[in-house]
Amino acid sequence: MSSNPRESTVDVVVIGAGISGLAAAKCLLDDGFKVTVLERSGDIGGLWTYRENDYGVMRFTHINVSKHNYCFSDFPFPDDVPDYPHNKDMAKYIKDYAAHFKLQEHIKFFTKVKRLEKTESSEKGTLWKVHCQRVEDDGKNVKSPEEEEIITARYVAIATGHHASPVDPKFRGEETFKGEIIHSVKYKDVIFNGMEGKRVLIIGIGNSAVDVAVNCASQGRCESVYISTRSGAWVVPNYLFGLPTDLYACRAFFYIPWKVGSAIFENIVKLISGPPKRWNLNPKMRLLQTQPTVSPCLIHHIQRHDIRVVSNVQEIRTNSPSIDGSKVTFVDGQSADFDVIVKCTGYKIDLPFLSEDLKRTILDEDSNSIRLYKNVFNPEIGHSLAFIGFAQPASGGLLSMSEIQARWFTELARGRCSLPTPLTMKEDIREDEEKVRSRYYHSNRHTIQKDPILYNDDITSMFGAKPELLKNPTVAWRLLFGSCGTYQWRLQGPNAWSGAKEAVLKVPVTGMWHYTGVALVVLVGLWLLYILSFLF
Repeated sequence: MSSNPRESTVDVVVIGAGISGLAAAKCLLDDGFKVTVLERSGDIGGLWTYRENDYGVMRFTHINVSKHNYCFSDFPFPDDVPDYPHNKDMAKYIKDYAAHFKLQEHIKFFTKVKRLEKTESSEKGTLWKVHCQRVEDDGKNVKSPEEEEIITARYVAIATGHHASPVDPKFRGEETFKGEIIHSVKYKDVIFNGMEGKRVLIIGIGNSAVDVAVNCASQGRCESVYISTRSGAWVVPNYLFGLPTDLYACRAFFYIPWKVGSAIFENIVKLISGPPKRWNLNPKMRLLQTQPTVSPCLIHHIQRHDIRVVSNVQEIRTNSPSIDGSKVTFVDGQSADFDVIVKCTGYKIDLPFLSEDLKRTILDEDSNSIRLYKNVFNPEIGHSLAFIGFAQPASGGLLSMSEIQARWFTELARGRCSLPTPLTMKEDIREDEEKVRSRYYHSNRHTIQKDPILYNDDITSMFGAKPELLKNPTVAWRLLFGSCGTYQWRLQGPNAWSGAKEAVLKVPVTGMWHYTGVALVVLVGLWLLYILSFLF
């Protein structure tokens, strides 16, 4: 540690300049806070910034949520951007957002947080000391270990995300594999990774796994492409009846018991794609018990035998030193030879700059869960430390959730609303954990799972931004039977946006829910007429 570290003081430090960090910075700056954003890389956007040799999106990635549900609520995508933007569109959009709201001037690039300390002051109460260091262009290696900067702040927002550290499960015999084993975090495309014409095994069947498999099968002309999965999956097309699939999530849907809703969508998927067992997908869970895998073309490649779906890996074994790759045996008894294994096995929450005391208070590393009220605040710490973006959307995108968390944090910091008592927050956390266990398939992947519409309504109700049907009669039908995009939470309350209503009206309402609503109104009308016939 430097004997004479540089010191400075701000109101709020935001750690991370991805979408969650930028949303937090913008909300805080709107309210007059002095903000410093710390970013270890040389660019904004987090995982949406393509980097050949570092953490970030694959070269070909499109977002799997429509642009209406994955955008900043007061800054829509341009109309000419497709429903599912490419990562280049996403990166440009994020840069345009930062430029429009003049966020870049508040960001310290190539700055790595070394340690976060909580201190108490008799005059100012809780203060946070953020120890940081300058890093090289790779965003990892510290330039001068002896040099350090300490930033003191009343509030800290951690926005580094929950995709920080790759999960790397080990398989029996893996050490004998003669080919290459990588995690999907290192995969950019089949050509960049030198996998053309090879025999490829992808472990996992989430969205990244399917993207890798399709890229290998369609662009890499790989000799064989296998997907190995423990639990199977429901694979949902990105369009249902001509509209983006995520637009089918609406408030009316959540009045239906989730098992009934799941049965409805399972039958729609079967109608469009056929039963999952036909493609050897064999999901062990209901469709709404997990985050569905979204792909417009996986079934097509399975049908053509370009991609094969098999069970979990049982063993990796090299029989002969003359064999270039190795044989992999699966639990269903099948086996095949492979040259490359790509582990698409997800990520775990990793916050290395937290002290051990803070880690024990906040994290449960064994289950990959966090002890946070509404996924944002720890009851023992209060609102001086916020976690922005530590949620997993069951449908739709994280961006709306991160932005609403940031708005809530800003309202709390300004004293315009308050948190419940620590005891009440702890009880809420316990009840939420029970709901997650009873609703979602048991997996470390689902410990922070939330339905965005319900979650966002819950949070915005605490500071007056929850959209109310009576206050918004011209869009009330859409608020009930439409997705409405992220803009709906800017219709009213603090920092409401004058363009929100127009933006909501541009979001398509699916025919299924529109006609369901009409049918319900007709049925209620007929019931009322029936009742009135006995009164007059």
